[in-house]
Amino acid sequence: MIRTSFGLILLFAVIAAACVAFGAYFSLVTLQTAHRKAVETRFGVTAERIVASAQTAAGLGIALPAQITLADLTRREARLDEAILSIDIIDTHDKVLFSSDPARITDSDGSRPANAVTRRIENDLAATIGRVVVRYNPGVLAEGESALEGELQTMAMPTLIGSAFATILIGVLLAAGLGRAAKRAADPSQWPRAARSALAEAEAAHAGVRGGERP
Repeated sequence: MIRTSFGLILLFAVIAAACVAFGAYFSLVTLQTAHRKAVETRFGVTAERIVASAQTAAGLGIALPAQITLADLTRREARLDEAILSIDIIDTHDKVLFSSDPARITDSDGSRPANAVTRRIENDLAATIGRVVVRYNPGVLAEGESALEGELQTMAMPTLIGSAFATILIGVLLAAGLGRAAKRAADPSQWPRAARSALAEAEAAHAGVRGGERP
């Protein structure tokens, strides 16, 4: 009985710890997703500023390849944030027209890099005439995710250990209480007065029946 009780207590402790661990994992995934969105919003603002400038010029009749001021604009915007690797202005044929990194100009870039934010450039008819691609250092994401993971571990580990310990403690207390109750139930002298009276009446009736059966 004791072995079974302690086995169940340990099982419940493991289940409680597992619940905390799974909760911490799903919280980490949620926080990392929110962090990625925040980072992309940060670079999206930069892309949208360039898009606004390009679309204003396009509204005045200046074709995207002729907007030579975008070269200076991309370099200036890239210098504002050291995490930006490059800002490219790409036409509908995936050709890099302007870039903060001169080595990328005239390159064909039809890929969709993982660590980049893209915004479309449209004309007055809402037709796409190009796009702005802001490529950023993946270390920004990795650093933030690592910090989140460390903070969550700092909070989750004491909770995990505490939940397991509390489950074991409560289980031991319950088992001890059940053990004492079982001992009291096996000892009629510790029964309530009504129960003892009922037992005495039952024994007397049983003794009378047995006495009446004797010849």
